[in-house]
Amino acid sequence: MSVINVIDRIFGSRYVLYLVLIIALIYPLVFPIGIPIQISSRTLAVYNYIQHLKPGCHVYMELYYEVAARGELEPNAIALIKQLFDKGCKIVFVSTMSTGPLIFSLLKSSAPDVFANKTYGVDYVFLGYVSGGEAAVASLAKSIKGTVTVDNYGNPVDKLPLLKEVDKATDFDLAIIVSSGTDTFNYYVRQWYTPYGTPLLFVALSVIAPSIEPFVSAKQAIGMLVGQRSAAEYELLVGRKGLGIASMDSQSLSHFVILIFIIVGNIVYWSKRLEAKKAKGGGR
Repeated sequence: MSVINVIDRIFGSRYVLYLVLIIALIYPLVFPIGIPIQISSRTLAVYNYIQHLKPGCHVYMELYYEVAARGELEPNAIALIKQLFDKGCKIVFVSTMSTGPLIFSLLKSSAPDVFANKTYGVDYVFLGYVSGGEAAVASLAKSIKGTVTVDNYGNPVDKLPLLKEVDKATDFDLAIIVSSGTDTFNYYVRQWYTPYGTPLLFVALSVIAPSIEPFVSAKQAIGMLVGQRSAAEYELLVGRKGLGIASMDSQSLSHFVILIFIIVGNIVYWSKRLEAKKAKGGGR
């Protein structure tokens, strides 16, 4: 049996392709490889901006997304939190979406190493779900303690050390909006940036990025991180392999496998045609 026929027997079955492709997709998700990717200038600009914040800075983070959007948004959020915590910054988390408490719980369980050495109430606080949409966003900008009396866990906000340091929009060095919807970005531009000048950073799904790009172009936001590609780039910058890198590895490896099968398939096809022509004595 010729080499070509052996290859044809091995690679000619669709089931072999499916099996190899499944392995190529799953393996990097479990064991991220860290295939090198180029860091975009936009991602690098966000990273550098945060690096230049003063140590011990105060950051506000809105978590406005549902479980279905975790794959794109959570890796970005975790990478940002790691960078901020590494700088000694303190974070006030909040959600104006009802899924917020679940989302924060999942985020913490996905990054136990990031929160490991941080003290709740001192280094970070989660206010929980604050209802009211844009009205709630506006109220939080004026006064957190005037908007909510207890955090997500029932602790009085006026007893938490971190909330003795910050209370209103102007107390924060940066507000990060992690959202799967476009309206939330509008709310913060109108209620935080326009009246108070609080710097905003957007983290968005790839599909809605074009609709919030004008805010970044108009300098109403310091930058924007979009989808899994930005997450992978940011994870490389902060030195923590997560779902962003794993997802990009999975895509790259699966594309490589498909390319190999295409090349092998073409080699087998043309080799067998050549053999058939020779067998017919000249190939007419």
